Amino acid sequence: MSLLALCYLLLSLLVAAVLTLWLTRPGPARAEVVWGTAALLPLLAALAVALGQSRLPG
Repeated sequence: MSLLALCYLLLSLLVAAVLTLWLTRPGPARAEVVWGTAALLPLLAALAVALGQSRLPG
């Protein structure tokens, strides 16, 4: 796994942890923030998978 893919994977896990924290504690986050954070998860997961599967020729 490349370093960039690992960074996106860790960022995805961090975003998921923040979203879980916001969803378990109602009140501190506005609905737009929660929706925006939830919308980031599929994008970050797709980037991590795509970068993890890429191979450099050689």
